[in-house]
Amino acid sequence: MKINKTWQGRVGASSSALRRYGTIALVVLAAISGLNTMWDFVFGRPTDVVTPARIIVNKSAVVSSFAEDYVTTWLTATSSTSKSLKQFVSVNSAELHLPTTPAVVIGSPTVVAVTAEGTAGKDDAAEVYSVVVGINQRPYDAAAPIRAMYRVPVLWSKFGPRATGLPYRVEGPGPGADLAQAYPTPLTPTDPAYKVVSGFITAYLTAAGGVEQYVTSDSMLTGLGGQYLALKDSNGKDLPLVTGVSAAAAVPTQPADGQIAQVLAAVTAVSSQYANVSMTYPLTLRGVGGNWSVAGINRAPLLSTDDDMVPVPANAQQSTN
Repeated sequence: MKINKTWQGRVGASSSALRRYGTIALVVLAAISGLNTMWDFVFGRPTDVVTPARIIVNKSAVVSSFAEDYVTTWLTATSSTSKSLKQFVSVNSAELHLPTTPAVVIGSPTVVAVTAEGTAGKDDAAEVYSVVVGINQRPYDAAAPIRAMYRVPVLWSKFGPRATGLPYRVEGPGPGADLAQAYPTPLTPTDPAYKVVSGFITAYLTAAGGVEQYVTSDSMLTGLGGQYLALKDSNGKDLPLVTGVSAAAAVPTQPADGQIAQVLAAVTAVSSQYANVSMTYPLTLRGVGGNWSVAGINRAPLLSTDDDMVPVPANAQQSTN
């Protein structure tokens, strides 16, 4: 059917109008959508990142605990206790060739690393985790302990965690490297800063008390309630717990108010089981009224920014990998 010229013009005009108004409508809708997104971002409920993070943390905790128990049971399993492994993994006990007595004596396991390795199963219904468990083990009670690492593959599903195979021995993260501490200036026992540090350590670690005499008002330090004792000399007299103090820079005898000094104290104390315990305390000192006071115990000692790191030889790390 043919359309006359009058209707052709009307149809053409209508199409142009539809395209024009349709384009305007799309632009308006896009703008509204963008404004809505911006409004939600600024004034609306923020994106929930806490719930997914909490779920992941909870799964990792359960998977880690499962792997620790599994490695402990596996290392100490015997031919008479082989069925205990079935709570962790589906294996044929007869094919394990377990010993009649535990193969090793072990300490408490710790989780070294846990990583998510992807999904598995139909419709990705399960998650795969890899857990590295570290444990101190020795062939018999009197032997020196060796740090060993075992990787455990774990399948997480709605039914809970389940190992997908037996643990296997892996290398550790490496022996690491050494870096010099940045306390090049030794102090003498007659230095005021040394005396403050020595008095503080004694008050902080032992039942002597009096921590408040050595700390600033904002230090929040109160002492450990007498967890340690002092060494005794041959006459039964208490020896100082602090055996040496070094500083990051020269420490004046009389500090200005607010002046800061970073020091490292070498400490030897006696535990409640009467065993010697060596420790090092990185401390921040602050000048108050012309005297040094302990402003805080640092979370880590100062390390050199000038020296290179020295890799520790691989054989320095006890291992049978």
